[in-house]
Amino acid sequence: MKRPFIVVVANRATRKNKLIDYVGEFHLELLVKLGAAPVIVPVVPGTLKCLPQYKERMDGLLLVEGDDVEPKRFAARKANFEYVEKTLPLKDEIEVRLLREALSSGVPILGICRGSQLLNVVCGGTLYGDVQKEKGSNRHHIDLENYDTYRHPISVLPDTPLARWYRRKTLRVNSYHHQGIRKLARRFRPMAHADDGLIEAFYDPEARFVVGLQFHPERMLKEYAGNLKVWSAFTAAVAGKRG
Repeated sequence: MKRPFIVVVANRATRKNKLIDYVGEFHLELLVKLGAAPVIVPVVPGTLKCLPQYKERMDGLLLVEGDDVEPKRFAARKANFEYVEKTLPLKDEIEVRLLREALSSGVPILGICRGSQLLNVVCGGTLYGDVQKEKGSNRHHIDLENYDTYRHPISVLPDTPLARWYRRKTLRVNSYHHQGIRKLARRFRPMAHADDGLIEAFYDPEARFVVGLQFHPERMLKEYAGNLKVWSAFTAAVAGKRG
């Protein structure tokens, strides 16, 4: 049986004065383990011309980490431009085009961290330029000194997919972001909030699988069984769509 293709756009970094494109191993390992075949889309000149072929073979779309979403992509406020950090416009454009195709054709989508923010933006939502500064939150959403171990509480809303996956009313989750969701797009419903009110998870109740998570379940697999269930539900939806 052929594995379904899950498209994921690479992130870009500089190593020894040279640009490299990469996708985190946590994501790739889980996709392979759960029966999918990851297809990595490079963020290089010329990729936009290749998108029709990627779209044709896209059974699922995974949106993961990266630089800030450009404020010009949504109904921004002055503070969005004031607090924006590094951006990568080409990655934004590639993912926006893939997202629009996935949304219009019913392809399952999982957006994690920046991916959830971009998903919200493409569907008409808005972002905080910096949650701490713009929202005035006392809750830290990133801790660089304790990057991998920092956790903060979130409350899970009942009767949502997140509640079914985790079977808990509260979770302690990781956090690696400074942008965050200000206004949730109308098509989405929230599934969890941080203790400062920030939306930490949402979904489209009318779609087969369109989910955005501000936290990274793949980095906490040993902490809650629900972390793996998120990914299992995504790949199961992809397999169902393909069939």
